Amino acid sequence: MAAKKKPVQEWALADLGVDAGLVGLDAAWTKVESFTKRPPREQGQIVTDEGDGGTKLAQFLAAQKFI
Repeated sequence: MAAKKKPVQEWALADLGVDAGLVGLDAAWTKVESFTKRPPREQGQIVTDEGDGGTKLAQFLAAQKFI
C-alpha cells in the first residue's frame, strides 16, 4: 500500500539520449503478419466421483494425450 504513495518519475527519450527511431514499433524485430480469433469455449465434461474419480481422470488425460 505504501508503494501507491511513492512518486513516479517519468523520463522522455530525449532525457535518456535515445533516438525515437531506435525504439517502439519502428525498431521492432518482429511483425504480426496475421492472427485468428480464439475458438469459442466448448462445454466441459463433468465426471462424478464414485470412488474411481482418479482412474477416470487418468483415462481422460490419456485419451487427450496429456499423459
